[in-house]
Order: sequence, then structure tokens, then C-alpha cells
Amino acid sequence: MIKVDKLSYSFPQKELYKNISFTLEEAQHCAFIGTSGNGKSTLIDILMDPERYLFEGKLEVDPNCKIGHVSQFPQQDKTKETTVFEYIAEEFIKIQNEITSICTEMETSSDIDSLLEKYQLALDAFDSIGGDDFESKINKKLNLANLMNLKDVRVSDLSGGEFKLIQVMKEMLSSPDLMIMDEPDVFLDFENLNALRDLINSHKGMLLVVTHNRYLLNHCFNKIIHLENKEIQEFEGRYIDYNFSLLQTKIELQEIAVAEQEEIERYDNIIDNLRAIATVDADASRGRALKARVKFQERLEARRIKAPFVDMKQPNIRFDMDHEMEDTVVVNVNNYRVAFDELLLDHVNFEIKSTDKVAIIGSNGTGKRLYSEISIKTIRIQLK
Repeated sequence: MIKVDKLSYSFPQKELYKNISFTLEEAQHCAFIGTSGNGKSTLIDILMDPERYLFEGKLEVDPNCKIGHVSQFPQQDKTKETTVFEYIAEEFIKIQNEITSICTEMETSSDIDSLLEKYQLALDAFDSIGGDDFESKINKKLNLANLMNLKDVRVSDLSGGEFKLIQVMKEMLSSPDLMIMDEPDVFLDFENLNALRDLINSHKGMLLVVTHNRYLLNHCFNKIIHLENKEIQEFEGRYIDYNFSLLQTKIELQEIAVAEQEEIERYDNIIDNLRAIATVDADASRGRALKARVKFQERLEARRIKAPFVDMKQPNIRFDMDHEMEDTVVVNVNNYRVAFDELLLDHVNFEIKSTDKVAIIGSNGTGKRLYSEISIKTIRIQLK
């Protein structure tokens, strides 16, 4: 359904891809991985709207392919009073209302043929997204994600993680041929991460998901597309198998590269010696030997194996035992309380020292951002 062949694209100051090729086929759940800043989001934009980009190569997309998209940072409209159910069912309700309106108009209009055509088009659109039992489908998705308790909650009252899951459900229920998700695990606690895993695994269509999350990578995908150093590697199978295959390849390439470098250095020494001799003894046979060695050296350089797809980096760990950081309290919170429509924080007490590395954890919607805001405000006051 999607075929990319020798695609190249660059910005004025940076080349992103060079002759990359891959395919996406029906029912594949594909993880799109790679270092941040390598152009994964840009490639997604190209797939979704190729007319906006001047790229080289070929991009073949089935003209009937319907693409759904979940962005990395979806925007919540805090002014709307829409409930979770109404938000997910928005497209279904819109077409349903259109069908009802056409039926009402047919009761008094004389232009029945035109209205019948509109009626049929609306029915086809409703059928294409599985509208006959949309209420049941929405309830199943909410149950699968363990979010049935949010069905009648206003969307504006959801946490960032809850809204991300609701957006995933809404796009899935629109029945796209290809669904693209850009880091859908952002904002999710572990419980909601499990819900996202279940939603992905229950989806019958084709998926392309940008993610760095090892938990999702190990549990959700049957194909890996890895973008790195302007190139792409395509792997049919699980992430754990791909990772092992990549590690084996890197080790083999490095061993070959070391052997080749040793061989090149050995010939460098031979050539240097032959040149030194040739300056003293201008014998024709020695000149031919030197020329032959230089040509062979050039062939060695030409066939030198390219650098591994991903470098094997060694950790750089250093302990500075001569310097001790000053252990002072930079944040001190005593008996803090926050309430909006409901009590969120009460009797909160904690302190943060200059040498601490602090993680704030907890379920979505329990007020973690408030803790970070408390800390930031306190630090600002102290700096002043």
C-alpha cells in the first residue's frame, strides 16, 4: 500500500535522507525508530502530504488509502464542553445528523432524486467507518483501555495522558487504512502505557508508530524501520530479534574494519620503504613494484567496508573524587495544599537538595505537574 523507493530529501543546511527505500503492507504493525533529530517526523509529513515537499525518488501511495494521524502533542480545547463519548463519536454523530436531516427534507421536497443521491453518499460514508454499531465499538475501546469511567467526563478535564489515549481511540474508530502515530507514549503513566499497548495490538489495520519506548517496541510490532545516519534499515520481525541482529552485524563489521585497517597500515609501511629505496636506486623494476603496491593499496581503500549502521558507543564514566558538591536545600515545601473543583494536593511536605536527582511519578491526572510547578516557583523565589 505504501512504497518508498530511493527517496532523498534535505533542508538548506542539512541532508536528512539519501536513497532510502521501504514498504508498508496491509496488517503490518511497524515501529519507526531512530535517534531524535534524524527526520522521522519530517518523513511522516512527507507520507501524509507529499505535494508539500520537493524530494527526489519515488513515493507510491494507494490513491484510496485513508490515513489517520495522532500527533505527538495533541491540543486540547479547554473551552469546549464536549464529553469523552461525544468527542470520540464526533464523526459518527455528524454523518448520522446529516442522514436525519436529508430524511426530514425528503418529506417535503420535490427533488427526490438529488436527495436520494445525497442520502446514499451519506450512508456509504457512515458504513465505511463502521457506523452501524458505533456506540458499542466506542464502549469496547473504552473498556479495553480501562477508561469507561471517563465516558461522560468533559474532554477539557482530562490529563495529558488520558487525552492522548482518547485521541488514539478516535482515530482508530475512523477505520483508516494506515494509522500513523508520533510518539503516542508521551505523557503516559505505566497503567495507560498498558492501555496503549492493548489498543495497538487490537487494531486490525496498518500501523506506523514513531516511538523510543522499549516496552511498546517489545510487545506491539512485527516490523521495524530504523532511520539512522541518513539511511534506513528494514526488518521483518520483532524488535528484540532486530536488536540482536543489529548487534551481531555491528560486531562483525567492526572486526572486519579492524582487520582491513591493519592490512592498509601494513601496505602503507611497504610503500614507504619502496619509495625510500627508489630515491637511492632508480631501478625500473623497483618503480614497477612500487606502482603495483600503490594500485593494490588504492583497491584496498576502495573496498574498505563502510562504517556500521549504528556506532557501538562505549560509556564514558568518570568519578571526580577530589570535588564534593555543596549539599544545600534548594526547595523546601511544608504543608502545601491545592484544590480546584476537587482537592488535588494536601499536607504536601518535601525538600530537594542541590545534589538530588528527583523523579516525580504517579498516575495520570493526580497532579504531578503541580509538584514541578511548586519546585520551579520556589527556586525562582530563592534566586531573586
